[in-house]
Formats: sequence, structure tokens, C-alpha cells
Amino acid sequence: MKRRLLLILTASILAACQQVSLNEAQELVEQYNQAVSEAYRRGDAKLIDTIVGPNEGKKLTGLIGVRFDMGLTLDSHLLALEVTGVEQTKEFLRVRTRERWRYRDLKIGSGQPIGEESLDSYEMAYIFKNIEGAWKVDEIRFAAPPQVGRKTTPWGADVEVLHGGPAPAKQAEG
Repeated sequence: MKRRLLLILTASILAACQQVSLNEAQELVEQYNQAVSEAYRRGDAKLIDTIVGPNEGKKLTGLIGVRFDMGLTLDSHLLALEVTGVEQTKEFLRVRTRERWRYRDLKIGSGQPIGEESLDSYEMAYIFKNIEGAWKVDEIRFAAPPQVGRKTTPWGADVEVLHGGPAPAKQAEG
């Protein structure tokens, strides 16, 4: 694992010094997704430290921690990834993608599936920031409304709200 992280860091440093190709942009996004998936799967936010900046790191640490506190981990698998655009300045790299994912919440300890599986499709924008000579994810956002398979989470949260959609309207009390 340490060798892989060293390779990721080396590739990021080299990429920050020159124009990033579509293939390199895809590798950066794949490295981010692999590290984040593993961090969710293990309930260990420290696994993202080498690939995210402080902005995205705070958000992910909170999200991973909340699941862990509820006794859950997230088993996620990237099914398809297509880079649809790359924009670069000296300080920022924006990579747009189309992605398909499969998600499943698991109970810590037993690995028992909790709730329904979800098959999702996303159009994403990854904003990498050049931090100390390396491209690190500063922010990710949906470039279009996500297509989410499941409608609720095992803890009752509305999936659309979790993906940045509008909160459900409250019913009038009567």
C-alpha cells in the first residue's frame, strides 16, 4: 500500500508540472475513487490523506465518520468511468466525468448487507488543486442531477437530499 501511495504522489507531482492528458486525468480520478472507496469500506478516513486537499478532506472525514459511528461501512464499486472534459490552469485542474456505481451499506463486524443495493449514474466535476506540487482533490460536485437507484438509506435519510437535491416538502400539520 505504501508503494502504491508513493506512485500516486509521484504521478501527481509530475502531472502538476505539465499539461494533463485525458489518460492522466482519468488516472487521477480513478486513484481518488479507489482511495475513497477503500476509506468508506474500512471506515478509515486517513486513507484519503494523500489524494485530497483540506476542503474535500474535511467533508469526506465527516461522511465516513458518520457511517462508522452508525456501525456501517459502504461497499462501493465503480462500474464505468468516462472522462468527458479536462480544463487546466497552473493552480487548478477540472475533470468532468460520466460514471456508474454500485453501492451497498454493510454492518461493521459481520459484513451483513443493510438496506437495498443502489445502482447510480453520475456526471461529476472533480476540481483538483495544485498543493505543494501535487494534484489533490479540492472539491467534487455533480455536473448534472444524479440518477440514484435506491430511494432511502438504512438510517432513513432521503437519498436525493444526500446527493444535493431539494429537501422533501413538509406536510402541513393538522
